[in-house]
Amino acid sequence: MMTNVIGSMVRFESIQPGLQSRIFRTGNDSFAAFNLLGIVQRGEVSVSMDEVHQVQQWSIFCIPHKKQAKVWVPAGSQVWLLGYRDDLMSLVIDSDADSTKLDLLMRQFSITHATKQDIENEFLPLLRLVQTEIVETKKRDRSIICSLIRILLIGIYRLSHIDSMRLTHSPDELVLQQFRQLVEVEYRQRRTVAYYCQALIMTYDRLHAICQRNLQKSPLQLINNRVLMEATARLKKSSDSIQVIANSLGYNDASQFSHFFKKETGLSPRQFKQHYAQKDIQNTQHERQDFADWP
Repeated sequence: MMTNVIGSMVRFESIQPGLQSRIFRTGNDSFAAFNLLGIVQRGEVSVSMDEVHQVQQWSIFCIPHKKQAKVWVPAGSQVWLLGYRDDLMSLVIDSDADSTKLDLLMRQFSITHATKQDIENEFLPLLRLVQTEIVETKKRDRSIICSLIRILLIGIYRLSHIDSMRLTHSPDELVLQQFRQLVEVEYRQRRTVAYYCQALIMTYDRLHAICQRNLQKSPLQLINNRVLMEATARLKKSSDSIQVIANSLGYNDASQFSHFFKKETGLSPRQFKQHYAQKDIQNTQHERQDFADWP
């Protein structure tokens, strides 16, 4: 169980690489009303809700309150977990111009990819300040802890490009932001456009019109773009087989994945992998592409 702070309002855990895996649960019992932030510094984490979502190294996940989830931290992973009761939400998001954005961020499950530099330079110093505030029992000031959580959330939504939305929040912008977050969570499951329309509670024609009007692409093209970004990243950097990569992207049949990939790039996955295997790519500072790299 995570460290109990300020009664039952805040819970914090710094999980260091170890020999045993650990499991945390949200959305039930004493954690039913907890929002949870997770920052994966090393290894990866599995978040099980209706389905299993893999959160990779240098990534951040947000689980809203009342969302029943199981967070599995395997041996060797280094993860920071920070939970706070929804009762503190008004203190965390405050009431200024950013409040609506922070509220939007914490009302849905999301995964945000970052870089090593982002995590080490921006988030770890804040997490250590939270840890210091908690460890020193004579401090534990609720206002300070809520302020630090707020700064963490601001950093997350900036990485998620939520700050690129105008403060007036046009209907199109809100739909596109919600669609992008859903795709980021679900693209490995090969969801249909109809699935996203149902989740957004709108017709296909409306979603298609919004995507075309703002991004000049159809919803299916945007979904395929996200799958392709992940596929090319895995083929460039991973030693996994084509079948393993295909399975991780929701393709049971590697030939179906190969057909999709060749249609999008003009090369088969094997040709693409061989091409990059001949190069010595050593740029460790290269940013991982995610949904924010959509046009």
